[in-house]
Amino acid sequence: MTFLNMMDELKYQQTKFQVNQKLQTLISNEGYILFEPSFFEDYEAFVLKNKRVKKERMIKMIDHDGKILVLRPDITTSLMRQIIPKWQDRSVLRIFYNSTIFSRTAMGQIDTIRQFGVELLGDGKKTADLEVLNLISNVFNLFNLDYVIEVSDTRFLEGVMSALKLNDQEQSKFKDILYRKSTYDLNKFIETKNISKDTTQLLESLFSLQGELSMIEDKLKSFALNEQSKLAFNALKERINALDDKKRYMVDLSLVSTYDYYDGILFKGYLKGSQKDVLSGGRYDPLTENYGKKIPAIGFTLNTQEVIKEVLVYE
Repeated sequence: MTFLNMMDELKYQQTKFQVNQKLQTLISNEGYILFEPSFFEDYEAFVLKNKRVKKERMIKMIDHDGKILVLRPDITTSLMRQIIPKWQDRSVLRIFYNSTIFSRTAMGQIDTIRQFGVELLGDGKKTADLEVLNLISNVFNLFNLDYVIEVSDTRFLEGVMSALKLNDQEQSKFKDILYRKSTYDLNKFIETKNISKDTTQLLESLFSLQGELSMIEDKLKSFALNEQSKLAFNALKERINALDDKKRYMVDLSLVSTYDYYDGILFKGYLKGSQKDVLSGGRYDPLTENYGKKIPAIGFTLNTQEVIKEVLVYE
């Protein structure tokens, strides 16, 4: 942030301290332990595991051995590289972090985003998903923020892509279209595929499958879903209905993340009046397998800079 005078900057720094202190107290009281991620990632390894992340946005450097490194663009990936090789079977680990990710803007400048995140590892039960989702509500309620959480299950779209018989390159293109919410590009994509009328109708309606759970459930009755998509939606429905504050949770079945390592429940959080998410996360069991052992894993990351701005407005 840019400040016109010192008093404004001091007020921001004081609010930043208070927000971080409240977050750490809340999460610590829930049994989570602070963990500090490393700053650097191997460039080739990171790109291989995160193919849809824009390479030009990464901040690269070369170490004394000539190896290309990237300044941490994603904290979850960094944590798994540190934790999984030391994993002990039947462990359940609750950790949190308060750190920074780095990227390069379209103008070539270095951008930093402060993130507070939570990871629950080793528990694949439905109760773990509910623990993390309820914790998200507690975080927003801690600051009396007006928010909404959009949720989906990645296996719903995997069912759709299975019906379309897309190869890896086509899947990546399809996900990019959904990520950008481009109706025009989605329609052009549909035109290039020889697909059934039922599947075409589902694809054309994909961006409208967003809203309250009961409304989405009614809409889906009009479509012929395959078994994978049906099971995914039922799992999502079960979790939403079990939440403490479910009125804050909206379904978005076209929801896609920048990262492809999510498998299962996926979510993004928004503050009232903003179209940019301030929170994101989900279940990412497949990511852990890349580091030697597949274990259950779910978590979220919160953009604390946006939360601090919102808290300042109402002070």
